[in-house]
Amino acid sequence: MTFYSHTPDSAGLSLVQKDLIVSVVNHKGGIVMKVISKEEITSNFSMKETMDSIESFYAKKESEFISPDRMHIEDGENTALLMPAFYGDYYSTKLAGVAPENKNAGKDTIHGLMVLNDRKTMEPLFLCDAIAITALRTGALGGLGIKYMAKADAETLGIIGTGTQGWSHLESALAARDIKHVHIYNRTEEKAHQFKVKAETRFPQVTFTVSSVEELARQSDIIVTTTTSTTPVLLELHDSDWKGKLIVGVGSFRPSMQEISDQVLRIADEVFVDARSALHESGDMIQAGHLRSGLENSWDLEKIITENDPPQDLEEKTIVYKSVGAAIFDLVVVQSIYEKLYK
Repeated sequence: MTFYSHTPDSAGLSLVQKDLIVSVVNHKGGIVMKVISKEEITSNFSMKETMDSIESFYAKKESEFISPDRMHIEDGENTALLMPAFYGDYYSTKLAGVAPENKNAGKDTIHGLMVLNDRKTMEPLFLCDAIAITALRTGALGGLGIKYMAKADAETLGIIGTGTQGWSHLESALAARDIKHVHIYNRTEEKAHQFKVKAETRFPQVTFTVSSVEELARQSDIIVTTTTSTTPVLLELHDSDWKGKLIVGVGSFRPSMQEISDQVLRIADEVFVDARSALHESGDMIQAGHLRSGLENSWDLEKIITENDPPQDLEEKTIVYKSVGAAIFDLVVVQSIYEKLYK
């Protein structure tokens, strides 16, 4: 996201670029809004900081927030999302588009814009690329699930899907546990090998292997699914093969999408969600509701953090954690970035 024009428009606004950060300036020279690229976000705000910001939000929440279920507008296989939220001094809106077939053209699946406003005056403060915010937020939610729900000595991670969310969950898993080995699977094997090369350069202390889904599932302590598949990507194994594992599902966000197998949804000892909306937005949780009772009583991330009561006896359990995200998490992340850079 780069602007080069310095000529005032009809509203008296002009755009002034400094490196990757752009300021929208009014005719009096006052800054109305900051504009920042995704590269500047990722170079200035880490996954660990993102996880800390969401955890701190729940632990120290000082006031109520407004975060309605996101609006879904489906256009064939594509989905447009509108996600507003209000909290503290800020109001934010994320406009995002999800195009699953983009992967076949070598393009990102998710595109969008994120705007942070002053809650009282509604003046825009900050505009940025939503891909960076979504990657950080989604990775952080998965990472917090790993922090609270994976066994303490987990060393092996399996990632199914090597797009933006696969990478962000690699970062968050490494922040949450001392991961020593990562198994990688992607439907297009070439992309899995490209992910492996990038990961080996970035994290030389970790061993990476391109694996089959079965090998990944059998050998991983933590399994993360990051696809938009409409059919489960996990294979049927013996029930005992899933014991001691945490399955983190982050890709499916439509009722028609399901990544986690019926077997895992049925035998899981405990099922958790990042937000209550996951229970009716994701095909995984809708199917889980058909396969097991009491799902409506599943704990969400807020309750686990605020009550400091994660699941116990993890060596003997199969745990499922479903994350779909919510607008409030985007607001918390973009607020943290804005305040770090400009306050």
